[in-house]
Amino acid sequence: MSHSSGQSLVLIVDDTPANLGVICGALAHEQLDVVLAHDGAMALQVARSEMPDLILLDVVMPDMDGFEVCRQLKADPQLKDIPVMFMTALSETSNRLQGFQVGAVDYITKPFQEGELLARIRTQLSLRQLMRTLQRQNLRLEEQIRERAAVEVARERLTEELRQAYGRLEQELAMREQAEASRLLLQEQVIAAQEARLRELSAPLIPITDRIVVMPLIGTLDAARAQDVLHTVLEGTAARRTEFVIVDVTGVRAVDTTVANTLVQMGNGLRLLGARAVLTGVRPEVASVLVGLGISLGEIVTKGTLQDGIAHAMASSTARVASLRA
Repeated sequence: MSHSSGQSLVLIVDDTPANLGVICGALAHEQLDVVLAHDGAMALQVARSEMPDLILLDVVMPDMDGFEVCRQLKADPQLKDIPVMFMTALSETSNRLQGFQVGAVDYITKPFQEGELLARIRTQLSLRQLMRTLQRQNLRLEEQIRERAAVEVARERLTEELRQAYGRLEQELAMREQAEASRLLLQEQVIAAQEARLRELSAPLIPITDRIVVMPLIGTLDAARAQDVLHTVLEGTAARRTEFVIVDVTGVRAVDTTVANTLVQMGNGLRLLGARAVLTGVRPEVASVLVGLGISLGEIVTKGTLQDGIAHAMASSTARVASLRA
């Protein structure tokens, strides 16, 4: 089926027609498009041409097993982000571990319960949609930052031109001094407003769910900006009644002692507000600085990637809701 309806597309890979029929029957009432493959080579070909949102992959197949198919998917830059869910009768822990090691996001054993299968598929498709939304928001944010940087360059150039003009006017006409002073005051107010807006845009709070927000940080994180981030996080958390704040520092080039201590203050402040902090994307050079400074992040949870942080927050939030209902 061509992926043109706007619905999520699921690729089902199994060499047994009966299994394909069972899975297609389970998905019949879902708002999904489905495409089928009977072996590993066909699965790779269909994945490249259709770009599915989720791949349900059998493990035991002739010629190329599901583990090898998954390895090749993850080695392809265009396909590596497509989530893969294994379906197999192999239930040993070693098989599950191998599935996750080659890059799968989930592993369900046959015979499976239809309700469980549908729930897992819906969860993975929802996460896929959330990640795409976050990627689009990040692209928009980066474009806004570039636009603001261009505005800042133009502002600095204009400011320099105005200062030169002011020097010439001062020499030519002393009576213009009062008017020029008023102009400079207005200019400073405009600059202050622009800088305040830039600080706001440099630390956005992006909602993932009603209880989870992400703050992606890009560029230099100095002491002043760290305080802006702390203020934004605490105010946003209190206003939204947020449960998890995921601070992604993948794009942060460096930190110092003041910034690291501010991160600890953020974790403590969020805890006082009933929320939890998750720090993601800590690069090796940033981690080395934190270790060298002897800074302990306290109860702040750290995850390698933003996706890992979102998954942790969603799992923790779900577990908390389940415990409250119990």
